[in-house]
Amino acid sequence: MQPPKEKLPLLAGILPHCVRNIPFVSCHNNVCYLILLLFCYNFMTLKQLYPTSPLTCSLDIYHSGQQLLERRRSVHENGNDGSLYELSSPDGIRFGYYNVQSSEGGEVVINNIHPFMQLSYAVSGSKSYTIDEGRKEFATFQQQQYNYLFFREDQIRLSWEPNKHLEIFELGLSPELFAKWLPQDHPFYPLFAESVEKNVSSPMSKQNLPLAPKFSNILYDILHCPLENRYKQLYIKAKAVELLSYQLEQYEQYAGEKMNNPARQLRKEEVERMYHARDIIVNNLNSPCSLIDLASQVGTNENYLKSHFKAVFGNTVFGYLSEIKMSQAKEMLLEGKSVSEVSILTGYKHIPHFSRAFKKHFGFSPNVLTRNKGRGD
Repeated sequence: MQPPKEKLPLLAGILPHCVRNIPFVSCHNNVCYLILLLFCYNFMTLKQLYPTSPLTCSLDIYHSGQQLLERRRSVHENGNDGSLYELSSPDGIRFGYYNVQSSEGGEVVINNIHPFMQLSYAVSGSKSYTIDEGRKEFATFQQQQYNYLFFREDQIRLSWEPNKHLEIFELGLSPELFAKWLPQDHPFYPLFAESVEKNVSSPMSKQNLPLAPKFSNILYDILHCPLENRYKQLYIKAKAVELLSYQLEQYEQYAGEKMNNPARQLRKEEVERMYHARDIIVNNLNSPCSLIDLASQVGTNENYLKSHFKAVFGNTVFGYLSEIKMSQAKEMLLEGKSVSEVSILTGYKHIPHFSRAFKKHFGFSPNVLTRNKGRGD
C-alpha cells in the first residue's frame, strides 16, 4: 500500500511529529522511514473513516464573576455552517442560540457540573437529549416545540440529524432562581420540587408544548438586546421573567383544560394532524391555503381544524399565521433589512398595509426598529 503522491508533502510534514511522539524509535535507514510513513498514512486514513469523538464541553449554571460573559461566532468547518451565541449571567442565567446547517448528524457531550432547569426550544429542525452517559433517552424535540428540563449533575448528550437546518434556543436557570419565580400552586411545582430534592433529571411536561410566536419574539429580543454591561444583565433577567410568565400561564391553561374537560382531550393522531397543519402554514407563509384546503391536506374537516388547532396552539389558524409573519418581520428588521424589503418578504403588496399590521401587533411602527438599528451601527 503506497500513499498517493499528492499526500507525500503533507505526510513529510507530519512524520517528524509522529517520530517525536515515539521516543524509543530511532530512524537510521530508509526502510524504517517508509514504515513510519506508512504508519502515519494509515493513521490519517483511519481518522477520516472513523471521525474523532464528539465535541465535549463543561456547563456550570453558576457564574463566579460579577459581569456577563458572552461568546458569538460563526462556524464553517467539519460539515457545519452557521452561527452560535452564548451568554452567562451572574444571576444564574445561561442563554444559548444555535443556528446551524450540518451535512452530517452531530453530537455534543456536555459535562454538567451543577443541577439546573433548562427551558429548551426547537425553532426548526429536531434535537434529542440522552443522559446517564448516553444510555437513557431523555427528551426529543421537533420544530416549534419546547419543554422544561431539569438536569442533575450528569453527562448530557445533545444530538441532531444531518442535512437539516437546526435553529434552537436554550435558556438555563439555577434551581434557586426558578423556584423563586415558579408559584408553589403551579401544576408542575410538585414535580420540580421532587426532582430537586431527589436530584433526578426529569422533563416537567410529559408532552412537549407548542412554541408560540410570542415566546419566539422574546427569545429573539434577548438575542438582539440593544444594551450593554449591567443594563444588558438587567434586560436579560427581565426578559427571562416575561418569557417564563407567559409560558407558565400557557402550561396552567393546558393543565386546567385537561382537568376540567377530560372527555375533550385530543387523541395523539389528532394532535399530530394539528402539528402537520402548523408545518404547512409555516412552510407556505406567503401563499397560505384556505381552511378547507388545509383541513383536507391533514385529513380532517374545517370545523375540527378550527377547534383542534386552537386547543393545541392557543390561537386560530389565521391568528397563528399572522403571529408567525410578524415575528419573522421583526427578526428581519433587527437583522438590518429595510421596511420595504420585509414587506415584500412577508407577502404584503403594499408597505402601508404591512406597517399598519406590524404596528397593530407590536404597538409601534417598523420604522422604530430600523432607526434604532441605524443608531446601534
